[in-house]
Amino acid sequence: MGQFSHERLRLGKIGFLNVLPIYHPLESGIVSHSFDIVSGTPAYLNGLMAEGDLDLSVVSSIEYARHPERYFILPDLSISCRGAVKSVLLLSRIPIDQLDGRSILVSTQSHTSVALLRILFSVRRGMNVAFQPGNCTDVLSRGEEPVAFLAIGDEALRFREHEHYPYRWDLGEEWLSWTGLPFVFALWVIQRKAVERWNGHLKAAIDTLTSAKEWGCAHLATICAEAVKKGILGSLELHDYYQSLGFNLQAEEQKGLELFYRYLSQIREVRTPPRLEIFSPLAFVA
Repeated sequence: MGQFSHERLRLGKIGFLNVLPIYHPLESGIVSHSFDIVSGTPAYLNGLMAEGDLDLSVVSSIEYARHPERYFILPDLSISCRGAVKSVLLLSRIPIDQLDGRSILVSTQSHTSVALLRILFSVRRGMNVAFQPGNCTDVLSRGEEPVAFLAIGDEALRFREHEHYPYRWDLGEEWLSWTGLPFVFALWVIQRKAVERWNGHLKAAIDTLTSAKEWGCAHLATICAEAVKKGILGSLELHDYYQSLGFNLQAEEQKGLELFYRYLSQIREVRTPPRLEIFSPLAFVA
């Protein structure tokens, strides 16, 4: 694949409701920009970033932990929560503490959520649970009913009141009750190689993303009106959902992220916890 042969910064976008406060102002023209925007699942965008086919993107936070040598973290942008996140849920037909030794269906769309679930079971609860990757929507639509499944994003919002799955873990809530810290599900990162090519344009690009975030968070009614078109939640439910999300990456979010990375190392998902390298355009001015 031809790395960075394009003429505009290529920006990755998760195709979930949770990023609308940042991407709707861009895609609607409310905040002008010069990005080429590419949509996909977190896992798909992680792959494009790994191949060098995106310059900057929102990615699962585990992607940075696995390959910190490839990326810088963009300042003060995340998808995070301090408590219930509502869209990363373990749904079970039996009480959670009875899942020891059982197999759970896990969404293949977000590696971060799967790793967090593994940490919550193995480190926090001392439980041995097997994970079976799969598409929750496809499995349930065939009439199959796994004992428990992990759903994320729009899928979790759709299934969260499933009558056959009365036992629920909201992973953001579980993390907060355990650690007292926010959990960061996704980050915006930039390729280190892109910094070399686009250095003169990066301050403007970061300012544009920051402006979009600020506009979206200040106009949640507009964001909800756009999100309701997806037919997943009503306006009031969407407002509650967006109020539960955070989009900053300040001191507390960074502490939560660093702790998550230490646990990733403990369960051998990564070799060593990476240092958070926050990108600063000023550091690259000659």
